[in-house]
Amino acid sequence: MANNLIYQYFLPYGGPMKSTTDWADLGVESAKKYAKTIGVKYEFSNKATMNAPNQNLESCRIFLDDYFNQFDKVLLLDVDILINTTENIFDEDVEDIGMVQDRTKGAFVENIISKMESYGNITFVNSKSCPNEKRYCNGGVQLWSKEGRLKAREKFGGLPEIYRYREATKMNEQPYINLMFNLHDIKVTELSNQWNRMYFMWKNNKPDGKFNHFLALHKNRMKEYV
Repeated sequence: MANNLIYQYFLPYGGPMKSTTDWADLGVESAKKYAKTIGVKYEFSNKATMNAPNQNLESCRIFLDDYFNQFDKVLLLDVDILINTTENIFDEDVEDIGMVQDRTKGAFVENIISKMESYGNITFVNSKSCPNEKRYCNGGVQLWSKEGRLKAREKFGGLPEIYRYREATKMNEQPYINLMFNLHDIKVTELSNQWNRMYFMWKNNKPDGKFNHFLALHKNRMKEYV
């Protein structure tokens, strides 16, 4: 039987919702309930253990820390997500990692991708789920295989490269992992966006996914759906 894990972490937050963490508690409880429903282990951390440059890049612990070697698949899940399914995401067949394509239209994300391509001297591959867009996956739901985590640890350059990246770009973990995927030929399985349904995907402005992701100021709407 597979030994799978749902892992969440939460460190002091500097975003637009920093005045309250009630939304984070809702996301944690949702993930705990889901883990129990599908019969997998759940772990939560509120401690920085990797000495990463900031709290966002602490998420790289998932492939840097050999603690996780004991697990088969590991689901790294943001705490601003509410789960609305009993379907088991671990049944999804992924290669190195499974993620959902983010929105790439618009100057903000286009500038991020351009900056990553310049820093890495590489051109991002096109998305398979959105063939007319460059692949840029959202980091809120990351379903890592064991093979993928070990490959990332071996190839990504560890904390020294993370510090170089942060110093040069001043950017966080989502651009970083997308850059690393392209630099090191990580096999990304693009999951249905039902597994990371972001607010701009919702029909009639209401969460309609299996995993609903309340980004930015939409976090204050989480309490409406528990």
